[in-house]
Amino acid sequence: MRKYPSARWPVRLAGGISERWMPMTGTDMDDDQKLWARAQNYVLSRQSADSGFCFYRVWGVEESTAPDTFYAVAMLRLWGMAIPHRAELIRWLQSLQDDQGRYSSLTNASFGVRALSLLADTPLRDPRPHLLNWATQATGHKNAASSETLRDWQRCVQLQRMLAPDEPLPEIMRSGAEAILHGMEAAAGGFGSHPNLVDSGIAWALQRLLGQPLRPQDRIFLHACEDATLGLRLSPDGASTRLEAIFWGILQMAHLHIAPRYPEAVMAYVRACQPVNGGFGRRAGAIATLEGTFHAVMIAAGLSRNPLLQTLTGI
Repeated sequence: MRKYPSARWPVRLAGGISERWMPMTGTDMDDDQKLWARAQNYVLSRQSADSGFCFYRVWGVEESTAPDTFYAVAMLRLWGMAIPHRAELIRWLQSLQDDQGRYSSLTNASFGVRALSLLADTPLRDPRPHLLNWATQATGHKNAASSETLRDWQRCVQLQRMLAPDEPLPEIMRSGAEAILHGMEAAAGGFGSHPNLVDSGIAWALQRLLGQPLRPQDRIFLHACEDATLGLRLSPDGASTRLEAIFWGILQMAHLHIAPRYPEAVMAYVRACQPVNGGFGRRAGAIATLEGTFHAVMIAAGLSRNPLLQTLTGI
């Protein structure tokens, strides 16, 4: 049983994604209904002619991307909305592989395969040889530990687990993932060259995939990021945040079955990140993107204890 505070006036909002833990007025309910209705319109407006999605198509650029398409599909699934041009979208996602089953990047492999999974479909060819080749090359390069390298290893292991859940993780993947975790961990808690909630959230997701326990100091680090004004700071000693940081913090709290201390502040920050076009920027005042909108929607899903959160994020 998750340890969440009991809600007074639990309210089901657009798409069933948000229950608030505070007294609700009619104005609050109407405002949040409009918040998510605008977000839904924004997401639907970003579908391209090839049926994929891209956040910048409003500027006349029709270049769908695998990440944006995954974000859009995940949000539409959460809202219980039909996926427009579903068959064409599946064909576009499957076209991201070449005839040898390779992808142009690990990013395209990760988001493309995950989007297909949410659409109850699969790649035309087994991507696992591509993943093994990536892990072999990454291990051989001996790159210095960095946020980008950490994110890549998490995506590689996540995809391998998704494609072969009952098989042992290839040793080269396990050793590479363990090495990056060791290189990024901070003794006092958290992960990163300067420990922060984004790197830490990705590292904690990778630890779960590897079956590693959470260190006690990481739970302390997570709580130290909580802030009465921002909801969750990027780092314990910082004075700023962004939606991605809040997303990883809320996701980790959901896995630990604990409630955030300042859910009202979290939602206030989320609302401040929505410009007039209905999407969400990475922080207040930033341009809206499908990634930022995904983070906002999944934060609300985490606060409302939506059981689809882990299914849709896969982490």
